[in-house]
Amino acid sequence: MTARERFLTAINRGVPDRVPMFDFLFQEPLFERLIGHKPGSYNGPDALELAKKLHQDAIWVPLAGFQGYSPEWIDDKTYKDEWGSVFVRSEVSWPIDSPIRYPISCRDDFEKYVCPDPLLPGRDLDLRQTIANNRDSQLAITCGIQGPLTTAWLLMGFENISFALYDDPDLLESVFAMSNDFFKKAAKIAVDCGIDGIWVSEDLGDSRSVLFSKDLYIKHFYPYFKDLVDYVDSLGVPALLHSCGCIYEYLDLMAATKIKSIHPVQRTAGMDLKRVKAEYGNRFCIIGNIDSSRTLPYGTEEEVRSEVREAIAVAAPGGGYILASDHSLHDGISVENITAMFDEGLKAGTAIYARS
Repeated sequence: MTARERFLTAINRGVPDRVPMFDFLFQEPLFERLIGHKPGSYNGPDALELAKKLHQDAIWVPLAGFQGYSPEWIDDKTYKDEWGSVFVRSEVSWPIDSPIRYPISCRDDFEKYVCPDPLLPGRDLDLRQTIANNRDSQLAITCGIQGPLTTAWLLMGFENISFALYDDPDLLESVFAMSNDFFKKAAKIAVDCGIDGIWVSEDLGDSRSVLFSKDLYIKHFYPYFKDLVDYVDSLGVPALLHSCGCIYEYLDLMAATKIKSIHPVQRTAGMDLKRVKAEYGNRFCIIGNIDSSRTLPYGTEEEVRSEVREAIAVAAPGGGYILASDHSLHDGISVENITAMFDEGLKAGTAIYARS
């Protein structure tokens, strides 16, 4: 199998020739060590080169840059993205900086707000270059879009979202509708480029539970999430959910959408891989669960390898599992532990299907 075939076979809950591997490559030292330089910003061609070094089967490429199309720098650490949110950059934040100011706090702000144009020329240049560079290696190229809650979070902040749920829920739903309109168009651009899947980034939980009561989520959030996922599926590519946190309470709702896979099944949020496989392994491809908060940053190489073997033994039988961390490969993880994770994934992920 090619890497692309292997990844898509697992996404469709089939049994590939070995367990596919993937991750969000959010660590500058990893780039520097394995491909010889740090990328100035997260980009597809560099991610493709690094993924090949790690024997990964798929990569994630943002549409027109992680920080947006044309950030406006306020000083050497602070910038405003094209959505009007203000971010601050630190030595350890790459490539996900922290928002500090938001453009929408009330209905008046929304009425004056001008949404970015998803059809601006050049948004697809990075994707097209990555796909052109991928002809020999044949990895699966995936792209990311935002779910409606994620956009509202970046435009309003969580506190304003919480107030709006009671003071002006129509404002929230207006932001959700605007987000879906933008990211449907963005998804179409990505599919026209020839990508193999679309990640819908939508964090729905924290380390203990979902963020909103199930009733509130169903009433105000879920219809927009489902609408976006249905649209992605209609484009003929799989919709892949990225949601951190403990999201057991919403998994039945996710199962009623066209979502093909769930990621990252976060160990540190109490997401038990055995339980998820038993209850939802016949519905979703499962991606992740290697502990990026404890084992990967603080464990020994053998502890990392042991956790990889455990995850593969639990989730790979019958297909539908992709090895990845339970969030991303961030700066707190040593390069040695990252390479141990994927080296063991290659060995154990090949052996488990060779025995069947």
